[in-house]
Amino acid sequence: MNRIDRLLAISTRIDHLENAAEWISRETVHSDSAVSQTSTLISVLADEIRERVFELAKEVEEILDFERLQ
Repeated sequence: MNRIDRLLAISTRIDHLENAAEWISRETVHSDSAVSQTSTLISVLADEIRERVFELAKEVEEILDFERLQ
């Protein structure tokens, strides 16, 4: 499994987490506001985690490319 496959697997898991959190938020908005707010937070955090994982992967890729040039 190469780096891209691993990133895609991580992204898929984060997407699942985000989608589940959004569903929970929609389903509980009128019955349990605390659960709804928590699931909304999870959704936002999942999006931030995805961005940071890809930023980190890009940095690692740049470092490896730079080291290969030297």
